[in-house]
Amino acid sequence: MKKRDWLYTVIILPVLVLSCSYHTKQISVYHDERPYLLLKDEKPKRVPPVPAFDIALLKIQGKDIPKIDIDEDEEKFLLYEEKKTGIKIPPRKDIKKYLIYYASKNKRFTQKALQRSVYFMPMIKKIFSKYNLPEELAYLPVIESGFDPFATSRTGAAGIWQFVPTTAKRFGLKITSKVDERRDPYKSTIAAAKYLKYLYNFLKRWDLAIAAYNCGEGCVKEKLSFLSKNFWDIKYKLPKQTREYVPRFYAIALIVRNPEKYGIYISGKGYKIKRKLVKRSAHLKDLSKIYSVDYSTMKMLNAHFIRDIAYRGYHINFPIGSYRVVKKVSVRFYKYRVKRGDSLYTISKKTGVPVEKIKSINGLIGDRIFEGQILKIPLEELSKR
Repeated sequence: MKKRDWLYTVIILPVLVLSCSYHTKQISVYHDERPYLLLKDEKPKRVPPVPAFDIALLKIQGKDIPKIDIDEDEEKFLLYEEKKTGIKIPPRKDIKKYLIYYASKNKRFTQKALQRSVYFMPMIKKIFSKYNLPEELAYLPVIESGFDPFATSRTGAAGIWQFVPTTAKRFGLKITSKVDERRDPYKSTIAAAKYLKYLYNFLKRWDLAIAAYNCGEGCVKEKLSFLSKNFWDIKYKLPKQTREYVPRFYAIALIVRNPEKYGIYISGKGYKIKRKLVKRSAHLKDLSKIYSVDYSTMKMLNAHFIRDIAYRGYHINFPIGSYRVVKKVSVRFYKYRVKRGDSLYTISKKTGVPVEKIKSINGLIGDRIFEGQILKIPLEELSKR
């Protein structure tokens, strides 16, 4: 072996291998609870978030269903909603299945979703009123995305209204290297209002319209016939996720009406959102300081800017007036020792705190408590800015 070949084999080649492996090494890190991949000498690249668990795959045994019941007052509410929207109430067993899922098995998700809805609800209801849509449809994003503008599904749907690219472009939403307006809560809500209105005019019924919002108007239209005219006539011809859409809709409607009954507590009044044209590109962090808005709030309202940079010629959303900061709830507790003969009902009567709230605060799943157990009972709730 020549001396030059020996040098190449023993010294130069290993150095090149190490150098290549060093420059292509990928490191998974998490920032603001969203994953990134860092490549050596490159800018961070956002990785699409892992999609949420598909509720359509949920299996609940019949023995679980009696844990949550629909009372007489809620039954009247369901009948009122049926008359108001024209959406026939599904079997109560189906509604209770999703009440169990949203209010018990996945309560944490529902709590976060409804708390996030505080950011958007005044704006959504105002837009839906303008388009003469039923106000109840404003809570469809709980089902679609959990009101998370950063949500991305396995099929590529994005934003709180979960638009796929083709439908987004149909209704005027831009998707470029700088912005993805499916994640703009304001523009995507206008697009959702137009789409829902179109679906209703096309299918003539709200139950068919919200089913079509899930699987597309073609999917629903081809299942209809002279004898099959509503959602219930074609339910079992539709994809599984779509056929569960109406029961989920009613379950969320019941929870939203009285979240405390299910141990879900929401703080804050809501946001009044103002839009402003960006005249000079700027990072959202800098804009949050200019407008005295919390950075996380600024990002939530402007998730459409892909690199957190508000580009010139696009609009930013920011909260104004007394709605600028969501109120946070600070709770002080005293410790209550359970006595012989006590029950959650008697403790609730003594303290004036609802049973469901006591259960939620203390992480109780059932109604069983035991003598000597220490329970946290809230003394007062103070709103802070």
